[in-house]
Amino acid sequence: MALDAATAQEMLKQLTDDRTKYFDTLSRAHDVLAQALTAASSGKPPPRLTTEAVRGNTGAVSATLEVESVPKDYGNSIEEDSDTDDDESLFVQQTLPKESYDEEGLRKHIKEYDWTEAGRDILDDIAGKDQVVQRGTIFPTKAGEAEDRSHLSHYSIYNVGNDGAPLRILNTSEAPMSRAVEIWDRIRSTNAGSDEQRLAVGRITVVREPSPLLFAALHYTMRDRFDMDEAFQLLVDDKTRVLPHRPFDLNPLHQRTFVFSLDYFTIVGDECIPMKWQRADERADVGVMEGHVPISRCSSIVALWLGGELVSKIKNRNRKISRKIGYVYDPFSPWHVLSMQAYPDWKSSVHSHDSTKHYVNGPEAFLVTLRAEFKDAQKRLMEVYNRISDLVRSPPEFMFKQSIRDRLLFEDDDFTYIRRYFWAQQSLGIMNEDINEMISAYRRAFTDNVWNGSDKIIWPGDGFQSSRYAHWRRRMAELRKDIELEIHGLEEIDRLNDEKIKEIKGLRDNLFSGTSVLESRRSVQQQAITVQQGRNIKLLTLVTIFFLPLTFVTSVFGMTNMNPTASFRSFGIVLMVICVPTYILIASLNTEGGLQFWSQATKWLHYHTSSSLAWTLDIFGYKPSWTSRYIVGSKVQPAADPAPLRSRQTRSQSASDGMAARGADYAPRSPGGHNTYMMSPAVTLERTNVVKFDKGHSFDTPRSPVAEKLDSQQSGLHRRTSQETRSEREIQDMPQGAKEGLFARLLSYKWKTDAKDNGKDFC
Repeated sequence: MALDAATAQEMLKQLTDDRTKYFDTLSRAHDVLAQALTAASSGKPPPRLTTEAVRGNTGAVSATLEVESVPKDYGNSIEEDSDTDDDESLFVQQTLPKESYDEEGLRKHIKEYDWTEAGRDILDDIAGKDQVVQRGTIFPTKAGEAEDRSHLSHYSIYNVGNDGAPLRILNTSEAPMSRAVEIWDRIRSTNAGSDEQRLAVGRITVVREPSPLLFAALHYTMRDRFDMDEAFQLLVDDKTRVLPHRPFDLNPLHQRTFVFSLDYFTIVGDECIPMKWQRADERADVGVMEGHVPISRCSSIVALWLGGELVSKIKNRNRKISRKIGYVYDPFSPWHVLSMQAYPDWKSSVHSHDSTKHYVNGPEAFLVTLRAEFKDAQKRLMEVYNRISDLVRSPPEFMFKQSIRDRLLFEDDDFTYIRRYFWAQQSLGIMNEDINEMISAYRRAFTDNVWNGSDKIIWPGDGFQSSRYAHWRRRMAELRKDIELEIHGLEEIDRLNDEKIKEIKGLRDNLFSGTSVLESRRSVQQQAITVQQGRNIKLLTLVTIFFLPLTFVTSVFGMTNMNPTASFRSFGIVLMVICVPTYILIASLNTEGGLQFWSQATKWLHYHTSSSLAWTLDIFGYKPSWTSRYIVGSKVQPAADPAPLRSRQTRSQSASDGMAARGADYAPRSPGGHNTYMMSPAVTLERTNVVKFDKGHSFDTPRSPVAEKLDSQQSGLHRRTSQETRSEREIQDMPQGAKEGLFARLLSYKWKTDAKDNGKDFC
């Protein structure tokens, strides 16, 4: 017999529900048989099985296997289960309120709503504009590729019944439609259909890569449950954040919602384009560039809303918050889980929810969705790590081709590898910051108190409260293990990134070393070129100087006033007189010995010229200050090297000043104010190596190498001959007390030296 479309659709839905319950029954039977087998092998009495009908919304009757409690007198360790016979009592029973939205309201919402800056960024150019178009609908209606790229959007929307099983909302229309219309039809209503026999106690809405219009539709349909402006701001912000239930917040939506936002990097997928508000490469052809990894900043939101009545009030002890009373809502109240994912790739988990799972309440569904997000984060971050590793890894031909090794060891003119290593190292460091933020946010939000139910704000209620809470806490313990496993995976990626950063630093240091050696070699080569160029310039200079006197002589004899009939004899004589000395001077200056000779000759000439000029000026009574170095009294100083003379005078003045500072009050003063008395005149080092003092004391002292060195450097004590009597006369003019003090100091110094060196050295 022929069936109409409505009857066929209803029967299909009924068969789907019966199939789900059948699979659930088989799963429970498998668990019971496994327990029975375990009990039989351990010698304990097996549990008994009972069969009874389960009340289903579709009217179908299916069998459910339930484990009865085992009597305590059998001595086993299994606690008595106080669950009721109806398993549905373990799940949420209160249904979601009916809601329905239409396109006209959406159009008005887009045009009149006061969008925030983050909302305008996400909605692009549609915020505040009338979306009336010629096609008669806001969304594109034709199936296939759409102008707003909504055909790349994906969705998973489930209604969760009072048995905890999430059933995906199917398309009721046989006509082909666009992806945007499909998503809009599924989010526009909740429990609003007249033919819906299975009312939902919870809903899971997962939308991936929604277009701007779909973002606006989500904002319109979810604004009564979630703070969508805050959610949009979290999507735009480049930071992972967690916002648990805020019982003291003035906004009632913040009291009922738990929001977890994740923000990190991903590889841009094929045919995918990041949204305008997402951070990505500015150039469109970066995906085909050699040595480039197309990375985009991506984000997602996982939020939980709890309806129903409040279960407790808590007092605020924080003085910074003005509100003193906070409200906590029942975790077993009607709920809604929203997941908005903005990832320009194809790596999202599409099977994180299915009808084989049963969620006792909204927090469990929220945690399962969050676990899927952590798993997706591992996949994306691991792919980024692999792509960066491939970027900095040496190619397989590295071990066999010298050209590849040279290319990796020495930097090129475009600084290719130093740019690559710098980008890879910094990118991995930023990735680690994102991973640590995700892990820290999870650790801060989900403490041990949250998992065991002792927290007063986040889902309170421990296992001793009722059988429902005991059942939920057992499931939470298993779910915690699964989430911790994903967190450990993120920590492992963080460790791999740290190791890769160290490896990149080593590659960069090797590149610096090889490039430095290459630059040093090039510098040596350039220095050799410079020396050769200097030689060429020297040769050019010599050639120029060679022709310079010839040019001078020929220029003189080539003047127009010269006698054109004169012989060339005078020209030859002048040429020889000018050129030969010039060539000799240039040749001698090009040798080290000649340069020293002319330097000394120049000094000698300068000194004697200055002395003669000083003597001449002295005869005429004119004595400038500079003549004092050449004239003493009325006599000109003997010719000598002026530089050593000045150094001896300086040392004499320094020694005299030091002696005057130690108390030599009788030391004679120079006219300029300096003490001209020196310590060296007090000692006469004779040719016979005898130290003599004016009072007749003498000591036979062998001369040491130190004394010879002092004599050769003309410092310290001065050697004198018997003809040098100036110092002796100065000592004779000294008072007796000063001469005895000088003798005592010199003798004490000699005794100290003898005690140190056993008389073998004298200074």
